[in-house]
Amino acid sequence: MAMAMASRLRSLPVAGLRRLCSSSSGGGGATLSALIERLPVVTPELGEWEIEWREAREALVVSRAKVYDAEFTLAEEGPERTRARRRLEQVVESMGGRQGVGDTTGDESSMDRKLAERVYLLLQAEDGSWGLPQQAWAPPARARDGLQALIAASCGEALQAHQVGNTPAAHLGNLFVWRFQHVQGEVVPAAGTHAWLTKQELAERLGGPLGALALQVCDTLP
Repeated sequence: MAMAMASRLRSLPVAGLRRLCSSSSGGGGATLSALIERLPVVTPELGEWEIEWREAREALVVSRAKVYDAEFTLAEEGPERTRARRRLEQVVESMGGRQGVGDTTGDESSMDRKLAERVYLLLQAEDGSWGLPQQAWAPPARARDGLQALIAASCGEALQAHQVGNTPAAHLGNLFVWRFQHVQGEVVPAAGTHAWLTKQELAERLGGPLGALALQVCDTLP
């Protein structure tokens, strides 16, 4: 359903999309909603066959390798090279870890969690309810302008996100969901709190038709 709707929305010209948004709500105006994702920071876990293939390839490379005598290759390592090598080792070690601070502390508001997966932003209102950042849209105002204002108002001025595509990814009634990717900056919600969640956590936290729709949209992302 979400894939079919997304395909339909992408095929519409802007004027047609605005008419659809206006008619979807029975004349009451549409609602803009932002699905903001943080891309994986480290590579996902490898499957069993991928591990076996890499081990076989490495074994083949090692079997054909040749180590030259140290007297021809040994060179004294100066202090600058030593410092550079240690910095590189620290970076590799820190980026290679799959457990971020958010994982070890249980802090869902930290983007430093679930590093090998995509995580998505949800806001929690003061009454305890969870939802995507959203606000009313009244065409002919540009959706892009409304979405940028929405993100700044609900997530704080520091958060920068890139809009993916010129049309919504899906809609549910008069709620139109647009994709964004986190660029930089932390979330400072206007009220309540927030969480960065995997697609399964997102669907469970939203619940109902919107949770199911969000899961389908996440499953179709390239």
